Amino acid sequence: MIKKIRKNFKKVNGQKGFTLLEILVVLAIMGFLIAMVAPRLAGISGSAVDTVCDSNQNRMVTYMSSYFEKTNRFPNNLTNLVCEDTATAPLYFIPTVSDQDPANGPETLAKELNDRNHFQIHILDADEAAELKNMGIVQLLNLNSYDNSPILPVNQGPRMKPVIPAVDVGVAMVGVGYDSSGSGWVNVLGERGWGEPDNFGRIVFGMGPECGLITSGVISNAAHCPGGIQNADNVTYNDYILLLPRLEATAARMAGVEPLGTIAAPAALGCAAYDVEPDAPYDYVANANKLKVRTFDITAAQERWQFATMCPEGHMYPADDEEFWGVDLDDDGNIN
Repeated sequence: MIKKIRKNFKKVNGQKGFTLLEILVVLAIMGFLIAMVAPRLAGISGSAVDTVCDSNQNRMVTYMSSYFEKTNRFPNNLTNLVCEDTATAPLYFIPTVSDQDPANGPETLAKELNDRNHFQIHILDADEAAELKNMGIVQLLNLNSYDNSPILPVNQGPRMKPVIPAVDVGVAMVGVGYDSSGSGWVNVLGERGWGEPDNFGRIVFGMGPECGLITSGVISNAAHCPGGIQNADNVTYNDYILLLPRLEATAARMAGVEPLGTIAAPAALGCAAYDVEPDAPYDYVANANKLKVRTFDITAAQERWQFATMCPEGHMYPADDEEFWGVDLDDDGNIN
């Protein structure tokens, strides 16, 4: 037995292994193959993220539609996407927007979300507050997330603070908002990179774990955007967003107001859609690039069934064929 073991040991010990040169050649080939395949895998991964996000939004629209059909109401306890500063007037602010630098910590909202919507604080009047309540939204939860915020801790409001829609309560609105301190309607000046021009003047709320969709058992938990999960070092807010139809009371408040902030023709807002940004200024009336051109009335009330959802990165489902819109805020026939 001992002789047999020694014989086998000598046989194994006499076998040659790979030389260093052979190992280096194998590693070089593997590295070359990885370099070829990795970009394709990254593309597949990005496509999968978009697919999952679209699927999430599709389900959210289905659940919302089912809830609305059964109750003729919107879910209660939606997240009010604002922050409070108890030491200042105005009291309400849009949460911090990502600077896309993870080294200094995350902010609250994704940069792309804000770039596509340019949220403004909108101060409710009595009619808007009453309309929200009539729609089933009798309580909101102020987000009060202060990631990288200049607001001092002593002046910060409680996280997810309950608030009843009422006069002078601030909400987040796409594109424009009413400032009750005396400025009236306000908006940003940029004409490029918008998401959906028809969303101007519409209030947005988050659908977090405390909203009525979940507490009523329609869905088991709040969905999260996979892109937001990947971007957690830059952004903290990752719940899907409910885009309300433009309220009748908001439309009444806008009626006859021209300009609306700096929007010269809000009842006939000229817009052009594009994937590749055209040269500035772009004359969309002559439309040399054959872009899709539309006119929107952002002062008109919408039906209650015209709600929509938005992912926390600012994309909607179903989306337009084109990625961005340019809006002619000053009504000069150009996208500047």
